[in-house]
Amino acid sequence: MKSNSQFFDELSDDYDLMIDFERALKNKISFIKNFLAINYKTALDLGCGTGADAIALSKLGIQVDAVDHSRGMLQQAMKNAKNFDADINFIESGLTAFNPKNKDYDFIVSLGNTIANINVLELRKLMSKISVMLNNGGSALLQIVNYAKLPESGNHILNVFENDEVSIIRKYKMNKNDLDFTIDKIDKKSQQKSQIITKLYRHSESDFNIMAKEMGFKIEFYGDLKKQPFNPDESTNLVVVLKK
Repeated sequence: MKSNSQFFDELSDDYDLMIDFERALKNKISFIKNFLAINYKTALDLGCGTGADAIALSKLGIQVDAVDHSRGMLQQAMKNAKNFDADINFIESGLTAFNPKNKDYDFIVSLGNTIANINVLELRKLMSKISVMLNNGGSALLQIVNYAKLPESGNHILNVFENDEVSIIRKYKMNKNDLDFTIDKIDKKSQQKSQIITKLYRHSESDFNIMAKEMGFKIEFYGDLKKQPFNPDESTNLVVVLKK
């Protein structure tokens, strides 16, 4: 079992291939702009990965700080930002450890299931930090897999990517209080197999509702970044908007 940062360090070389980075970036520019107010100038990307969301925000005219605890992911994000001519301030830090000095944000994002990498106590701490870091009138956009739709136990195939050179399978093993996130990779030329595993946590609509109420957020839920209504039995994702 890898630590979370080790897991993403090892994944960083294959991540852009798995998500089809250019297509993901194009989609993020289209989706994120629907959550931006016209007066938003600054944004924070928590768990930026290889930079698709941060670059999308930059292309939308926002000044961006982007945080990730994986050095491998950050290195790839910096390359991507350079390739797409995006001026972004990248910071190596864990989600709950990040502590900007004398700086607030109009918009905070944490997309692509990043929130599942922290447990419920860390999530509470993160939401409290978001409340402090957001400017009045600002908002936060969070995205996580809708775990209510998935089986409570057993194995679940999340995604399969395959081309002439490589096969990559992402899957979950559902445990009582968490889940094992496994990535199996086969190099077709060498037939070399590899596997990496880390822990994830199944946060729910109820978790976010309770914490938002405690911290004075107005909260909205969607089933995806296209703002489709959230249905716990059908939606693939749980998208949370917190407004201050």
